[in-house]
Amino acid sequence: MVDAGFVAAAELEAVTENRVLCVEVEGVRLVLCRVDDGVYAVENQCSHADATFDKGRVRRHKLLCPLHGAIFDVRDGSVLSAPAFKPIKSYPVQVEEGQVYVKIDV
Repeated sequence: MVDAGFVAAAELEAVTENRVLCVEVEGVRLVLCRVDDGVYAVENQCSHADATFDKGRVRRHKLLCPLHGAIFDVRDGSVLSAPAFKPIKSYPVQVEEGQVYVKIDV
């Protein structure tokens, strides 16, 4: 059973490992990332420049911005590499019966 406040974001099979899936949930643009230990959701906006992660790459827990190469941790949105210095927002995720749910109001 999905906890209160979580909304459907994507089918789990659409979130392929080491790739980004860009979705919009309740007006919020998100990147869903699947790595070994689960599925993560972060905002689809680099904190360094006006760029999205639509063509970004994921390696383990590292999300690479395609514009200038800033790297973020998909688990919590923290900055791992310049030129970014400000973290991006991360969102709680639940996976239930082949569906990915995200809690937007955090």
